[in-house]
Amino acid sequence: MPGTDTQNLEIEKKSIASSEIIEAIKNAKTAVVTAHVNPDGDTLGSMLALAKVLEDFGLERVDRVMHDEVPAVYKFFPDQEKVLCSMKDEDKAKLLDEYDLSFSCDCGSIKRLGSAGNIWDKAKITMNVDHHLSNPLYADLNWVDAEATCTGQVVKDILYSLNSLIASDAELKASKSMLNIDKDLASLLYITLLTDTGGFRHSNTTPHVFGWASELVDLGAEPSKLYNLLFNQMPYRTIRVIGDALDNVELVTLELNSRSLSIVYTTTSRTTLEALDAKDEDTDEIVDHLMRIKDVDMCLYLREDKQDNANYKGSLRSACDIDCSAIALELNGGGHARAAGFNCDSAGFEDLKSTVLNKISEKYS
Repeated sequence: MPGTDTQNLEIEKKSIASSEIIEAIKNAKTAVVTAHVNPDGDTLGSMLALAKVLEDFGLERVDRVMHDEVPAVYKFFPDQEKVLCSMKDEDKAKLLDEYDLSFSCDCGSIKRLGSAGNIWDKAKITMNVDHHLSNPLYADLNWVDAEATCTGQVVKDILYSLNSLIASDAELKASKSMLNIDKDLASLLYITLLTDTGGFRHSNTTPHVFGWASELVDLGAEPSKLYNLLFNQMPYRTIRVIGDALDNVELVTLELNSRSLSIVYTTTSRTTLEALDAKDEDTDEIVDHLMRIKDVDMCLYLREDKQDNANYKGSLRSACDIDCSAIALELNGGGHARAAGFNCDSAGFEDLKSTVLNKISEKYS
């Protein structure tokens, strides 16, 4: 039963290698921090925040690397200009052959790191920092807290643990200052929180979320400015891509043994993106628009991708008991019960749609 699988995963996530990770950071000189392909605000924000924490702690060199270039909509993130693209030869030439530590942020698998995974995997110690229940704990050391609202919250816990180490270690206390959250770090952490709660709209918006958000505002994060930059500054081409996808929406009825599921489905092809002079990042909001349709149980959005080993990107949303992360996990993805994504290879849109629907039927019939 799906419930039993979820319970087992919850038990696993209570085993967090916090002390081992903090000790490894203490003894390291170099690190590389990575984010997943098709980056969102949590993976990029937590990557930049963690890199800043590591530098402030005193590591000699911390590189920020991901498969994609920083999307235009995220160019306001503090330190985003320091991100290197692992698909560019000139950026790869700036990297070390091997790092003491590597960190993946908000990522469910090495594959989801894209070409940055090759750099991550060569470190002496690999680390996986995440908050997704579906994370399979794939690194040498894993700090995966399924109770955290976003990966930025795990980064905050790493910062607090490093401060505890400094306070308890006489030698460190004499040579290092306690780590502080300045305006830039507060902004990055607030962005991760804002992203993964959907602007404080999702069911993971707990009293703790508002308490932490208040602390970050006190430390310099500007709520109105950050919200507008994240959600209200879409390029014209983005609106056109969203409009095309909504114009081609289908309502699919999936018959299970005991009930019917109402699923909204749409797609974006490479041809459409090229015709509208649009980018992959312009499709990020489409699935959220689908979820605004009344009396819908699930949404499925597929975009034709350009990676050789994963020529489609999928996004799933659920307003019922269907666990999106369980479906996405079988398609080289992951996420949350109500929202998940995947990147996989397929013969076409209809073939992949059938695959996803069949997986839902297999698990829930």
